[in-house]
Amino acid sequence: MVGGLEGVTEDIVIREGELAEVVPLRRLVLRPGQEVRPSDYDRSPGIRHVVAVDGRTVVGCASVYPSPYEGEPAAWQLRGMAVAPELQSSGIGARVLLGAIDIVRAAGAPLLWANARVTALGFYERLGFEVVGEEYLYGPLELPHKLIRLAL
Repeated sequence: MVGGLEGVTEDIVIREGELAEVVPLRRLVLRPGQEVRPSDYDRSPGIRHVVAVDGRTVVGCASVYPSPYEGEPAAWQLRGMAVAPELQSSGIGARVLLGAIDIVRAAGAPLLWANARVTALGFYERLGFEVVGEEYLYGPLELPHKLIRLAL
């Protein structure tokens, strides 16, 4: 279990995961209808994955890795944050994100940043992220995003 976090229910466990565990959920939630395959950032050195597992099923995930941010060479980036549609707003996403933040803090990084979908900004703000800059289209689906960051 990552950072001593408990699952949302007795059956859901938050832990570090493997790439093969996160790719199917990412495709379902973030890239519907696209081919199931790892993203380019999955080749980033030092990448780590956090998963929420219900029995044998991954119901939440996030990935973090070292990635410089505007003059901060020791920053890390958050990517691939997803929760199964039927479990969104259940608290699983917050638990997964807190596990990812624990990993980044343990690595000694001063900052975690991400390109966040505008529809998820409230979620990130409730967990302490600051929204930075103007809205832009991002990713293969060209959805509205804003840059977010969390000082650690």
